[in-house]
Amino acid sequence: MKRREAIRALLAGLLAAQGLAPIPVLGQTRVRRAVFLAGQSEKNIENWMQGLRDGMKDLGYQEGRNITIDYRYRGLTREISAQMSADAVAGKPDLIITQAGLAHSTNALTKTIPIVAIYSGDLVDGGLAKSLASPGGNVTGIQLMALDLVGKRIEILKEMVPSIKRLAVLASPNHPGVHRERDASIAAAKKLGVSVAYYAVKDQPELEAGMAAAVAAGTDGLVLFPDGVTNAGKERIAAFAMQHKLPTVSGWDIYAMAGGLITYCPSMRGAFRHLATYVDRVLKGADPATTPIELPTIFELIVNMKTARALGLKIPQTVLVRTDRVIE
Repeated sequence: MKRREAIRALLAGLLAAQGLAPIPVLGQTRVRRAVFLAGQSEKNIENWMQGLRDGMKDLGYQEGRNITIDYRYRGLTREISAQMSADAVAGKPDLIITQAGLAHSTNALTKTIPIVAIYSGDLVDGGLAKSLASPGGNVTGIQLMALDLVGKRIEILKEMVPSIKRLAVLASPNHPGVHRERDASIAAAKKLGVSVAYYAVKDQPELEAGMAAAVAAGTDGLVLFPDGVTNAGKERIAAFAMQHKLPTVSGWDIYAMAGGLITYCPSMRGAFRHLATYVDRVLKGADPATTPIELPTIFELIVNMKTARALGLKIPQTVLVRTDRVIE
């Protein structure tokens, strides 16, 4: 017995030195290895991550028993994202789960390790999939961008503040699919008799300049696309909007939590919970190339009442009855 244990320990050491998983003992459950790469801080998305954990638990996964997930947060710059992706790929996990633009830096390094992504932009536009129905590579998952949401956000903002005539859209021009969102915004606003000015902001200095230009142009409302630039500046945007009495509408719940007026968005916790089904399918042998990418199906309207009061706004009853979450 001692000899077998010694041999097993020696083999395990040799495999570990090569970055390989140990050979399971007969009767033992194989522990699958996954890495989660997030483009934001853990605090920022802790509610979303609980959705993933709940989803994995529902499917019979217990971390430490039949799966390990190495959570790595805050890939906010290209350099940090590239290093996070390189470290993840070097570890040769069974799959890599990515949030935000880390799908790009990871996919650039491996075409064999399956990647399950939850992505705010357009995966096809971003070159990560050939189509939603048939991705064709090693990336599949959930695409959060749904163009009908863009128009709905503007409709809700106009319903809350009927006096709005000029909207400013703040968005990164590097976000895949942004041109479709911009066009959808202009079309939706036109139907409501509202003009739209688009401000392309690639970084925080351009964000500051864009906000100042919007105010100078007589803007009376802000539309924030959910991308890395506006996300990183969400607290600053909220403070600026408050200073200039500008109602805002955005595409992720964390914007309203940071002080934005309203958000109409996919249920992020629900989307992360559903992401667990992709992890399960891939671990059971599904090929990402033929596993269709899905769009969100559950949405929520979030109103920051503290911000509304500070702006002197009374939320119409027609909006309140549709509100899913109120932030006080």
